[in-house]
Amino acid sequence: MRLKLHAMAEKWDLPFYRAALALALPIALQNLLTSSATLIDTAMVVGLGNAVTSAMGVATRFSFLLNVTCFGFASGCTALLSQFWGARDRENTSRTLGLALLLSLSFGLLYAAALLLFPAQLVGIFNSDPAVLPLAIAYLRMFALGVPFVVFSQIMCFALRAVECVHLPLLSAAVSVVVNTTLNYCLIFGHFGFPRMELRGAALASVIGCAVQSAVLLLGVLLTRNPFRGKPSALFRFDRPFVRKYWSISAPALFNEVMWAVGTNVYVMVFARQGIENHAGYTLYENVQQLFFVFFVGICGACSVMVGTRVGRGDEEGGYIAARRFAVMTPIVGLILGALLVAVRHPLLSLFPVETQGAYDVAAACLFFFGCWLAMRMIPSTLICGIFRAGGDTRIGCIYELIGLYLCGIPLVLFVWLVLGPTDFVWLVVAMFLGEDLFKGILCIRHFRSRRWIHCLTDRKKEDNA
Repeated sequence: MRLKLHAMAEKWDLPFYRAALALALPIALQNLLTSSATLIDTAMVVGLGNAVTSAMGVATRFSFLLNVTCFGFASGCTALLSQFWGARDRENTSRTLGLALLLSLSFGLLYAAALLLFPAQLVGIFNSDPAVLPLAIAYLRMFALGVPFVVFSQIMCFALRAVECVHLPLLSAAVSVVVNTTLNYCLIFGHFGFPRMELRGAALASVIGCAVQSAVLLLGVLLTRNPFRGKPSALFRFDRPFVRKYWSISAPALFNEVMWAVGTNVYVMVFARQGIENHAGYTLYENVQQLFFVFFVGICGACSVMVGTRVGRGDEEGGYIAARRFAVMTPIVGLILGALLVAVRHPLLSLFPVETQGAYDVAAACLFFFGCWLAMRMIPSTLICGIFRAGGDTRIGCIYELIGLYLCGIPLVLFVWLVLGPTDFVWLVVAMFLGEDLFKGILCIRHFRSRRWIHCLTDRKKEDNA
């Protein structure tokens, strides 16, 4: 019996899946906590009415744009970090983080300045409704103060996870969510002697929560054993060849994420013009579906580390085998979680004091279709963000992403809206998913099978050949 179990373990490579779970679970939990904080914000704000909910949905497009841009910086960073970590190149591991922090924080300061100086113009891009505009502006001005903390936290979390330090980011997220939730209750409604700030209170609570998370991460890096602990100067010892190499990997990922964020904001510009009730329902849907999307963030994070470290140490075949296992795992998990989302969508939505039945119905219908489509949507996401980038190929995923978004998804949504005329709001969301994912998914699967995404970015392969 023991021999049979041992043979079965070897056949299915159970140590691999245990290692994947050990990485994926803390990453998924961290993102679940972060998404829960956003969901709590929305739950508390929903009771203030559709106009306030819509204003939050518009304003948080700019936090979404910031998060996606940070993800672009972090993706290039982690593509290099996982490979350098696999090759046990501590010097390049440290200066990769240093360059990522320098570039992302510089961007963050410029972004915060734009939010403070031009909030009305920026909000007006999405919604100029007089009931929504002043509320969104107030939120945006407060949120701008927390931009540097958001940038630092995101880059540090991604960097730590890339070198298999997954518990410190999880701890920092847990502390941040507790602080954010407590302050939300106090500042939105004015409990325990705090002023009643409503939507501005939600923004201020988020700022303070991000600041606390940054402090926990910084102290954790300084006080625990990790690859980034050491002299600060080690982070900034980069020369021109290294900067060129970093930028050649990071620039396509960054461009990919920025253009994807801009494109998805085009969707929101269309959705926000379908009425406050429809947009409030869509805002609620977006927050609920994040609870299920976080599991794929965990899969992508674990995949990035386990594929990148193998490719970085010169084991290209091992990297491909690991990637193939994650590619098979993704649709299976997608089918399971999609079915669960469809089953529990009404109990989840019943937890929110939605102002109108129309907004509730929109959110429920969007969640139903997302649950049915989840497996298909996550296949290209895992291939591009988890596999291709970890293998050192950040360019082809960028091309496929832009083809799916700008040549398929956006034109189809605009066609449904402008040419077909008045239609059920949910069909716009269906058009977005179908247009963006189908062709892109086919292209990604073909590229994965070709193995042309495997590029060793370290000197390990040269050393092995020598």
